[in-house]
Amino acid sequence: MAAPIESVQCFGRKKTAVAVTYCKRGRGLIKINGCPIELIEPEILRHKAYEPILLLGRHRFAGVDMRIRVKGGGHTSQIYAIRQSIAKALVAFYQKYVDEQSKKEIKDILVRYDRTLLVADPRRCEPKKFGGRGARARSESAVLVKCKFEPSAVVEVLETCPILEDINPYGPCYQTFLLPCYDLLSCKVMVCQVVGLTGDIVPQSKDEPGWHFLDPAK
Repeated sequence: MAAPIESVQCFGRKKTAVAVTYCKRGRGLIKINGCPIELIEPEILRHKAYEPILLLGRHRFAGVDMRIRVKGGGHTSQIYAIRQSIAKALVAFYQKYVDEQSKKEIKDILVRYDRTLLVADPRRCEPKKFGGRGARARSESAVLVKCKFEPSAVVEVLETCPILEDINPYGPCYQTFLLPCYDLLSCKVMVCQVVGLTGDIVPQSKDEPGWHFLDPAK
């Protein structure tokens, strides 16, 4: 009866790229999708795939053969998935067929250099939301606000909130000014808290652009 083949299978991931490494007893052969690791593309990222070999030394890979299949993701994600699967496969092989001490030495070297060689990176690109050009960026705009207030209260407002500098404390009770803000809710809160009014912000007519602050007390 033939002896069972000493082999392990491990995978590495980066974003949507998945690399699966089949590692068995051999003579140091490493192939990625049927191509030798020395010819992996893109060339500028080739050393990233070499990192487990450069860190641990070629002698630790001399007794194993690795065949890697990778798919999904882009060029960079695939390279990171490949290096992770190579590192994980060697650790698993040493743990199962060599000895625990050698496996611990390999694992410590890898983790000390870069933890993502053994642990998957869970980060993902955050999706874009409405209201801005990116996931978090928002389009700032100036909101035209009309409100009624007491001139005596405006002096305190100008000292604490310089963005309301368009208000004339000695002008009429009804004034129109531009208020830079990100959305209507923040505009409403700012006017209510800083100016000291209670009311609501509603769109003006099509002929008169901007937003009107309705004061129920007037």
